[in-house]
Amino acid sequence: MASIKHLLARAGALPWLSGPGIAIGVLLICLPFALVEVPPLIDIPGHMGAAAIEAAGPGNPLEKYFTWKWVFTLNIGGGVLMKVLGAQFGILAAGWWSTVLATGLFAGGCLWTIRMLNPKGGHAAAWSLMFVFSFPLLTGFLNYILATGFALTAFGASLWLEKRNPRARAIMLIVAQPVAMLCHAIGGLLLALLVGAYAFGRAMDELPEGWRWRDVTNREWLKKLDWKAIGLRLWGACWPLLATVITIALWKIFSPEAKSVNIWRWDQKAWSFVLTLRDQSKLLDFGTSIIAGLLVLVGPFLGARWRWRQGLPALTVFLLFLAIPSDINGSSFVDIRLLPVAAMLGLGLQDWSRARKPDWAKWVAYSGMALLAVRLSVTAWSFAGYADDYKKQLSALTHVEPGSRVLAFVEHTCLNESWRNTRRDHLASLASLYRQAWVNDNWAVPGLHMVVPRFRPGRNFTADPSEFVWSRRCAGGWRRTVDSALKFAPIERVDYVWLIDTGLPRKGDPRLQLVWQENRSLLFKVRRLAMPARPPKDL
Repeated sequence: MASIKHLLARAGALPWLSGPGIAIGVLLICLPFALVEVPPLIDIPGHMGAAAIEAAGPGNPLEKYFTWKWVFTLNIGGGVLMKVLGAQFGILAAGWWSTVLATGLFAGGCLWTIRMLNPKGGHAAAWSLMFVFSFPLLTGFLNYILATGFALTAFGASLWLEKRNPRARAIMLIVAQPVAMLCHAIGGLLLALLVGAYAFGRAMDELPEGWRWRDVTNREWLKKLDWKAIGLRLWGACWPLLATVITIALWKIFSPEAKSVNIWRWDQKAWSFVLTLRDQSKLLDFGTSIIAGLLVLVGPFLGARWRWRQGLPALTVFLLFLAIPSDINGSSFVDIRLLPVAAMLGLGLQDWSRARKPDWAKWVAYSGMALLAVRLSVTAWSFAGYADDYKKQLSALTHVEPGSRVLAFVEHTCLNESWRNTRRDHLASLASLYRQAWVNDNWAVPGLHMVVPRFRPGRNFTADPSEFVWSRRCAGGWRRTVDSALKFAPIERVDYVWLIDTGLPRKGDPRLQLVWQENRSLLFKVRRLAMPARPPKDL
């Protein structure tokens, strides 16, 4: 025990921010994945289906349904990682390991950043870790999580190398930025953003002690500052960030132009404060969000403040969340992905070592650990439930002939019906993995995704989001239900119709023969009628 205390004292950090502490924290965060084969995160089955298409060799039925075209785009991290791992271990294992590695980087990068900037005051580190399993990860934004985790880890490395080896720091940043940006544009951009915000925050911390904002208008005070030294130090810290500028320029020059518009959804930004931690329990998720927000807002009155170098990175990410469009180049929910990162940094870099009463810092630490344990237990329990549900849903594929064409529809619900998400949105993509089947669930936005469908049964029944239908209660009279989708679907051009959690359609179709059912999910085999049905209409 004495030797452990001695090692922790030498580390100069709180126990949970020591090397072993960070390793244990990352391991605990990743443990729920040990309970599943397919990570139950909304988009992950879609990534695995896309990886199966990319890996399809000569003779694979997927070759006649899809083409895979590698393009220079800032959204390929998960695809490249799955390709590398899949070549050795298979697509199923590659999907699992890619998700676990991205999650581990996300958690580890967060803790390392806190360790480097707030080693003795990071009592809220456990509160930061609660935002690992938040909207971007639970939605399965693999490329973004991988890029953000890599960016946080590289940022921590730059802080560690800053005084030890400035040249190595510059080389590392020059290499790391294009890699992070290729994983995902917004996640990769965070590396340059954090490095720049930290450099400016440090410059502000180094201003004469006791300065106030009103001094900025005092010419005499401004003349006393050594602007040349300040400028040189900022240039020395920030010149490697030109790598991000060059990467973006090359992308704009050589990447195919995305056929989409940028949209700001201000209601979505407002809702993101409510939905960031949405998982299994409205009470638990609301409570966690409210208490975390109170820590940030009330902490300064208790003495837990930020120095500029600690607070400016979190503030900059939050301002980017406010300013950035919600939809960019075909990607949705771009802004809401940033809020958990701002929360992580804001909580973890809040210096509780300066709290007026040491007991307050201890309360923050221990209450955070207790609540994190509760949330991880709930996550593990939910993963076990999702694994069982996925197994039941995927049993439909035992009735699907390899190489078939499967038209899938999965029902969306709204918050009025359920806080808990079923996470079946892209489950149909696994038909490409398990049965080498065509399915209308793949992402195929030109300039953003690599999948190019060859088989196109109907204009609005070829790729994502053609698989989505809404429950009758949530449709609101204008969203399509399973009945309206089937009314116009090109059923005669496919072999199976797979309805996931939609329930039985109100109107029967003589072409559809039920071959499997699990509660509200059904699989129909398409029967060829003597008289051809009317041609499908666009919907």
